[in-house]
Amino acid sequence: MSNNIRRVPLAEKELIVNFLNENWGSKHPLVNNQQLFEYYFLDGDMTNFYVSEDEKGVAALCGYINCSNEEKPDIWVSIWCARKGKNGQGLALMGAMKEMTGAQVMSCNNIRENTMPFYTFLGYHPDKMNHYYRLADRSEYKMAVVNEKIIPENVKKEGVWLEEMADIAQVENTFVIPAHCRPRKDYWYIDKRYFKYPHYEYKVFAVHNGETVPALVVFRVNESDEGYVLRLVDYIGDKADFGLLSGFVDELMHKYDCEYCDMYSWGVNGEDAGFVLRVADENIIPNYLNTLLQKNIDYFFFTSDTENFMMFKADGDQDRKNLG
Repeated sequence: MSNNIRRVPLAEKELIVNFLNENWGSKHPLVNNQQLFEYYFLDGDMTNFYVSEDEKGVAALCGYINCSNEEKPDIWVSIWCARKGKNGQGLALMGAMKEMTGAQVMSCNNIRENTMPFYTFLGYHPDKMNHYYRLADRSEYKMAVVNEKIIPENVKKEGVWLEEMADIAQVENTFVIPAHCRPRKDYWYIDKRYFKYPHYEYKVFAVHNGETVPALVVFRVNESDEGYVLRLVDYIGDKADFGLLSGFVDELMHKYDCEYCDMYSWGVNGEDAGFVLRVADENIIPNYLNTLLQKNIDYFFFTSDTENFMMFKADGDQDRKNLG
């Protein structure tokens, strides 16, 4: 490990802000907005940023988000930037991040497609997230462009029901997080991400299957000028239990008057719960609703380990408002 790589203390926050403002290409909202910076990157008197320095100062920078409150949590890479002409130092920094943080699993949600070879070179697994959707049965659609109306038959499984969680205390009393799920998310993370997120309201449900509670699922109702869309943004549980959600998406879409439900994910089979995999542009399922952009959008990611790994829309720094 190079001795010119170090973690940045909070007292040197301006080092991060100034470097990104000079090298990112625009003012990055996650570091220039004080509230967002503190929410994502503040860790006591330290920041979740490492820098690689040379004789001219910062040559490359990498910021990350903790998946748990453990001493060595799994992490999501959020910001990676190198000074012009210092791409090699940037690659070295990215290659050292997993070891320096002690993470068992390191991943990043929403990487640029043209950077995928870099992650392959570093020994990681880059891939495209699956975009699943399920249409509400309507005569017309204002946000989706539906050329082929596909709504698979989908019924609830016997003995399965959803219970909405009011707070993290209820989650802790109801649901035991499976130890094998990756990345490792804990109750601290669930509370911070879904009950204390400052800009969105999330709906967190425990999935009951008879006497057991094998999974937790998180939705968000996205309001736009044209109506409402339901988004499945996280699932914590065994991959094999994802099908327990069968039938409940229709129920929630009806309750919240949503035109469709969509899900960006990797690691689960959405068809088990009645979703349709968007494999082409026969239908347009918009990702951007405020303002509406009727265009299909692909998301790419990388992970250091694919075993038991799942990724969803709200992981990392995604599913957030674009605040300046």
